[in-house]
Amino acid sequence: MDTKFKLENGVEFSPSQRCLIASDGTILELTENSLRFLSLLLDGVTEKEKLIHQVWKEQSGAISESSYYGQLYTLRKAFSQVGLRETLIRTIPRKGAQYVGKVTKVVAAEERAKIVQTAQSERPAVVFPLNGAASVVERMPHENFRFGEREQSKEPARGRFFTQSRWNTFVSILAVVAVCWLSILSVLIIYIFLEHSGLN
Repeated sequence: MDTKFKLENGVEFSPSQRCLIASDGTILELTENSLRFLSLLLDGVTEKEKLIHQVWKEQSGAISESSYYGQLYTLRKAFSQVGLRETLIRTIPRKGAQYVGKVTKVVAAEERAKIVQTAQSERPAVVFPLNGAASVVERMPHENFRFGEREQSKEPARGRFFTQSRWNTFVSILAVVAVCWLSILSVLIIYIFLEHSGLN
């Protein structure tokens, strides 16, 4: 499948050629594990267990944490060698890793034709013809990309207010404030009732 991913700063990732191509034309070949790891990250896989299972699927036995983190380190170093920031691969504490940069998937014309043909044979669809040799599908960093589905990653993009931990903290504080407010309101009602009944 002749599919490429355009990353930031003009860098391309070509799974079929097993390399990263810098904007100046420098080619950095990737190991098999780096190739698999980056492909999974760009497809939106973030869970550590899934990454380990898919990257090291041929190896029997348990894969150590050091192998996982060593692969993250290797991939980040490869990024810096082609002009990408190492921070584009973000570690999600105790959960996994995530590619947080911009990515554009470029599908060659013959692959696009196969995809359209498959989609038409499976269900009725409206197809808009595209001019040129390739079609471009763009996604935001926090979305999983798989043909035919568009699901939000469990981890939101960096910098958003409503991350899971902040959201939980916000809801907890709101609950405490609500309980305090209801307690004060109850005391006021009882006080007013007692004052009113004391006057009669």
